[in-house]
Amino acid sequence: MDTQSTRIISAARDVLKTYGYFVDNLWHTDDINFLCDQSSCPRLSLEEAMTVFDIANEQFDGEYGISWPQLEKALQAYMQRKESLQEMVPQEA
Repeated sequence: MDTQSTRIISAARDVLKTYGYFVDNLWHTDDINFLCDQSSCPRLSLEEAMTVFDIANEQFDGEYGISWPQLEKALQAYMQRKESLQEMVPQEA
């Protein structure tokens, strides 16, 4: 990550902290692609990885927060949805 991006992210965190948000543990789309690498599935686009975060958020458990196991479950759910959609599309000969 370049220096300018790092400064912008740091400033954004500072602003959020000023307003009472805890932002010391942020997830990144690279974390989703790390899970893809670990499970031998293809890497996802930025948009696809954000969809995995959306799924994890839908299944959010306040007792545990978002964690690696929850992201793994969300990735599996996303891949299953993706496979189901591909099966519905007729294949060209």
